[in-house]
Amino acid sequence: MKKYRLLVILLGVIVLFYLARTVRNFTVKQEIQTIKTEHFVVSYSGIYKSEAEKVSKHLEENYAPIRENLKDVKHDVIKVFIYGYSHKFKAATGLKENTKGTSRGPNEFYFVWTSWFNSLFPDDPLKTALHEFTHCVQLNILIDKAKESIITQDRATFEKEFDKKFKTEYPRWLWESISIFEAKEVNKLSVKYAKSKNLTLEELNKSNQIYNIGYTIIEYVTSKWGKESVAQLISSFGNIEKTLKVTPEEFEKGWIAFLEEKY
Repeated sequence: MKKYRLLVILLGVIVLFYLARTVRNFTVKQEIQTIKTEHFVVSYSGIYKSEAEKVSKHLEENYAPIRENLKDVKHDVIKVFIYGYSHKFKAATGLKENTKGTSRGPNEFYFVWTSWFNSLFPDDPLKTALHEFTHCVQLNILIDKAKESIITQDRATFEKEFDKKFKTEYPRWLWESISIFEAKEVNKLSVKYAKSKNLTLEELNKSNQIYNIGYTIIEYVTSKWGKESVAQLISSFGNIEKTLKVTPEEFEKGWIAFLEEKY
């Protein structure tokens, strides 16, 4: 009898879930809507206006603090594109891999509003928005800094040379860790899992475990060298020796010791 009740409850939950998802799909607007704030133009489809407003409000609240933390230079208005469906996000960005957000230059980013209705493991979309915004901030700083070494009047040439410099010099572990830290994307269980993999920083450049453990790298940097050092790392294109006055090997050893002590 107890098993029968559990089955009825389970079926009831499944029916309610599909009913709620169906109602949502019919009540959200599928055509693109736009919200304009002081520093962002938020375009959205497949989500409720109230959800898009949460994003725009959260971005505005964190706009100045993140830019101040990273010593951002003058920043143009940023275009934000939010999608309620993964396939529409992929169609808009051309991405095929299973990712939920991407920045396209210093003034534009895209992401999926994840929930239990469209994802098995939904992220906090407000944190995703801050994550991608922080990528835009990093790019804005890096482009401005690159103008000191890439001397050309031709925009296409500059963009080509900057792309090469970014890909060869700016490490992915730093690129993701800073965005993860500013968005406060941290979970101790995830950190412990990634920690058990014993991955080096070089290996994290190619591993998705950076999303689990990246927060701790910047946490270590700020605790030992101060929050100003993060901005300096960006400006130096991730040059640890120049910025922190230690070798990459010493930095990695110190970070691992920090992990062992705190996590």
